Amino acid sequence: MMKIINNLKKIGVLIPLVMVFFTVSCGDDDAPTQSFDIAQLQSRIAEAENLIATGVEGINAGDYQPGSKDALQDVVNWIYKRIESSKSQADIDDAVIKLNAAIDKFLVSVVSEAFPWIQHGVGSSIEFSANVKQAMYQPSTLEMEIYIVDLNQAGYSNNLISTEDEPSRGMTARYFGTGEIELVAGTTEGWPVSPRSPAGTLKSGEWMNVAYTNSGTEQNLYINGQLVATLAGVPEVTDVPWVLGNSPTFTDRSCNTLFKEVKVWNSVFDQSTIQSNIGATVDGTESGLVAYFPFSSNLGTSFSDVVGNSTATLKGNFEWVAEPPIIVLDYTNLNAAIQELTDFRATVVEGDMDGDYPVGTLDYIDSLLEGANDVLANETRQTALDDTADALGDAITLINANLVGPADGVYVDSQDPSAVGLRITPNYTPQGDYTYEFYVKLQTLNLTTNPPIGDIMGNGTVGFRVNGYAELTEENVLNSGGGWNWTAIEGVGYIGPMYPAGTMKSGTWQHVAIVHDNTALTTAIYVDGEMVGESTDIGAPQVSGWGEIWLGNSFGFKMNGSIKDFRIWDEVRSPAQLGADIDGSEPNLQIYFPLDRVKGIQFADETGDYSGEMRGIVWNN
Repeated sequence: MMKIINNLKKIGVLIPLVMVFFTVSCGDDDAPTQSFDIAQLQSRIAEAENLIATGVEGINAGDYQPGSKDALQDVVNWIYKRIESSKSQADIDDAVIKLNAAIDKFLVSVVSEAFPWIQHGVGSSIEFSANVKQAMYQPSTLEMEIYIVDLNQAGYSNNLISTEDEPSRGMTARYFGTGEIELVAGTTEGWPVSPRSPAGTLKSGEWMNVAYTNSGTEQNLYINGQLVATLAGVPEVTDVPWVLGNSPTFTDRSCNTLFKEVKVWNSVFDQSTIQSNIGATVDGTESGLVAYFPFSSNLGTSFSDVVGNSTATLKGNFEWVAEPPIIVLDYTNLNAAIQELTDFRATVVEGDMDGDYPVGTLDYIDSLLEGANDVLANETRQTALDDTADALGDAITLINANLVGPADGVYVDSQDPSAVGLRITPNYTPQGDYTYEFYVKLQTLNLTTNPPIGDIMGNGTVGFRVNGYAELTEENVLNSGGGWNWTAIEGVGYIGPMYPAGTMKSGTWQHVAIVHDNTALTTAIYVDGEMVGESTDIGAPQVSGWGEIWLGNSFGFKMNGSIKDFRIWDEVRSPAQLGADIDGSEPNLQIYFPLDRVKGIQFADETGDYSGEMRGIVWNN
């Protein structure tokens, strides 16, 4: 009886190549020995061991995936044990099948060229090991390339990088459907937020370089080497991971973005260094390089970086793709809506008789068509295409509901989210003597804003505010109806006369005037011809940076009521002159909107120098 020989390489020397018979013991000295054909198995074992000896594991395209050699070696080890314990040729044949499967699996475990595509979904993200977050709280720079598939928001924002946590801890860079991006820091003082970058800073459908630096007290964000956001803050350390493509806490703020070439350095790079690094290659041995994830090949779900000290884990809705996906947009609805509005335009005849389309309707339609065609040519978001199509259809309904006829001002409904106000362009800020006049009828002083205040008019540096109430109590009602003429003075801030509670009432038209004497340096408020408030030692307001004047709203604090007969004079008007009948040709009259006849959605004032646009509000007709 022969004893089993463990080393098949020795067997290969002893037996013919044409046919190999392997004799094994049946476990009983008196039992007959058995000979099995293991030639095929021996050949496959040799092939497997050669793959293990010569194969190169790594994270670059063409390498075998890390761990694949160990997995194949485990199967080979099992095969040797299987040979020892085989009791029939069928056992040997089964071992051949299993080894063939293991070799096939190894051969297809080659790392392919691919990028991680993090898609919208709760929790979808790339999560890094704790040492990466620790590095980012020290003076550091994060560099990476991103490809935004589309800018649509799934949640409040699209969080590009984040380690934010409640209460007010961490760091975030988040972008919006407009392509604006901002920085947020969770500090001991709350959530300071940087000014947003201009719309279109981030674009879909192209690779962009992103660099984020943290000095410990200041965070900067660069897009394609250009500084787009800066925030001063000392972020508090969080208990949540550092992730790309989402928030670890507000997990619906996912992106639809591909990532590659993610590098973390242990120093703050200046702009010139960031610019020179764009497109530069690294091998993982560079001084100061904390972590490097090329993200250029399919590594599965969890893997190490090139430096060897960090790991990344892909979570939620993700996919490895060889190239960025192509989004096929459906323009059907928008094309149909443009054609419908174009056909409608051909039926419009403007006039000033009751029932006519107001003068300016054609210009309004033309502006809508111009905007829609711009969206058609440049927009890459399906939602934006569909929203524009819906808006064009709504515009036809709105135009038909605003034919020429008598009107008693315009109404702003503070409880209607689409109601914004009457937008007057261009903006105008008086720089000497001035008088603002208008009639207002408040529907209610029960306001939904927090705090419950309403701006009846404002341009950013001059406005008129009324105090309302949120809860209907006798005390709240008695304390409402007062307010403030806020005026921004260069180097001083917002000051101006206040007027007492009970002055403004609901359900009745009241005439309001704000009169500023730039020689006497006084500003007075008149309601129905009676002075109700005055400030002294107050100059002209600083020039507003806004592009418009708003009636019925300012800073998002909407009134609930109607306004008409809006005038701005470049002179001091006496109480006797307030509310006088005028025709729009008077000297020193800057702006005049009577609002006593329906003029459509977009129309000129009586001086011909200013334009008004209804933003979600209605005529009282």
